Amino acid sequence: MGTANQTELYCAAYGNGNFIVRGFGPAPFPMNGGRGAASDAVHKAEGPGKPVEQEVALSVKGGTVSCSINGTVVASYDKATLVTDGKLKSSDGAYGVRFAHNTEVMVTGLTMTKN
Repeated sequence: MGTANQTELYCAAYGNGNFIVRGFGPAPFPMNGGRGAASDAVHKAEGPGKPVEQEVALSVKGGTVSCSINGTVVASYDKATLVTDGKLKSSDGAYGVRFAHNTEVMVTGLTMTKN
């Protein structure tokens, strides 16, 4: 992490009902459009600056990488489309949490489970 050769993938939920799946390989690459997509699984905030709770999970099982939000899979990708030149070097490795600018966050239950 923190090098010109890092590769990473993340899934994020927005308070407007949209989500995004994006990676860095090391250049950014969108997986569900440049601005993401809407999903009924993503909770909407009551308004700008209002709190909203989202449960986000990224999982790798067999040959599939999935993003789940609030218990619903909102995007799945064949691992071979992600682990390739210009994208990820691997789907194994470090994990963490990424936040948008100007957000207040509480993280609970952060775990990594090996299958």
